[in-house]
Amino acid sequence: MANEFTRNCVLALGLKQDKTIGGLLKHNSEVKPLLLTPIKIRGTTFHNRIFVSPMCMFACDNQDGLLTDFHMAHYGNMALRGPGLVMIEGAAVESRGRVSPEDAGIWDSEHIGPFQKVINLIHASGSKAGVQLSHSGRKGGTPAPFIMFEEKDGKLGRDGVVPKSKGGFSDEIVAPSPLPWKNDGLFPVPHELTVEEIKEIVQKFADGAKRAVEAGADTVEIHAGHGYLSHNFLSGNTNKRTDEYGGSLDNRLRFFLEIITKVREVIPEEMPLFGRVSGTDFVRGKDILSPDPDGWDIAQVIELCKQAVPLGVDLIDISGGTNLSDKKMECSFDLGFHVPLSAEVKKANISNLIVGSVGGLGNGKFSEQVLQDGKADVTFVGREFINNPSYVYTAAKELGVKVRWANQYSYFWGN
Repeated sequence: MANEFTRNCVLALGLKQDKTIGGLLKHNSEVKPLLLTPIKIRGTTFHNRIFVSPMCMFACDNQDGLLTDFHMAHYGNMALRGPGLVMIEGAAVESRGRVSPEDAGIWDSEHIGPFQKVINLIHASGSKAGVQLSHSGRKGGTPAPFIMFEEKDGKLGRDGVVPKSKGGFSDEIVAPSPLPWKNDGLFPVPHELTVEEIKEIVQKFADGAKRAVEAGADTVEIHAGHGYLSHNFLSGNTNKRTDEYGGSLDNRLRFFLEIITKVREVIPEEMPLFGRVSGTDFVRGKDILSPDPDGWDIAQVIELCKQAVPLGVDLIDISGGTNLSDKKMECSFDLGFHVPLSAEVKKANISNLIVGSVGGLGNGKFSEQVLQDGKADVTFVGREFINNPSYVYTAAKELGVKVRWANQYSYFWGN
């Protein structure tokens, strides 16, 4: 079924570009901002270092994990504006691993076709396409965050979980330990995974990676941040196990490292493998670099990176927080609010590791300085692309250079 669908996903030739959108124009050869300079990771060259961050859209209306026309418009619009990479939102590796019933999925072969359709569209603009592999863990089955958003004056509408009558799966929520996301009676106590069940989920990440490869992805990213399942295992704040998957740091790293190993085995040798982690659980508020040795902190992230690179990880994308419902992101949301975390990993000078930063990087001059100062190698940008899909061009203008528009747009701007 999937192969038949994908044969119908070939784009009309008129949509393909003969030159890479978002690449520096030759007449700017005297000025080459690092932000707009290509970077090669394994066998893949990204034409600039502005990457679209994965952002859940909760747009699979039939609650089947299948990408829709909304995703075509959403990702196609951003790809047409020249980022080096468009990372498609977190795709659940099993149905109970969805944050919301409307989440994207990659747990079945029927998901391959819709992913290939979106990836083909991204490729037609010259950007690389990635797929983030995810499992929500104890945060699964909640309503899409925009539900009642306006009615609640801009507050997230996640009061508990979606009832089974509306597609919820509260009786299927899993975690390393039986600790609910919130202790308010509205969130279920998750099932504590057995070792056998852990091994099954590790394999499901590998199976999801294989489907992403079949769909044409240029890279896959394993999501181990933001309070989802892998993060739950990494942090002693949410992992209270006493077996080989809990307790010591090496034991808490085991689940994520096993996923890395399995995924690396099934993707091509030349394909880059990314990982996203949170650099802190924010247990000490604004001091995001403060130690949390029994929980999760940047020192432990550095140790994770040292163990992950030999297993085949090429890039670590460092975000922060959202593992503990009572610990808010108290850092300001000014420019580069997670940069101190990526800077610490860069200081560790881990061979063969590309470091990405995310959060408040929607400003060209600031992001260029972050790269020039060696605080990150690439930037991941999310909200700014929603606000301004032409951010690559805005950044180029701020840096005093010009980059290539799509052929159909170029003559409006004098390419």
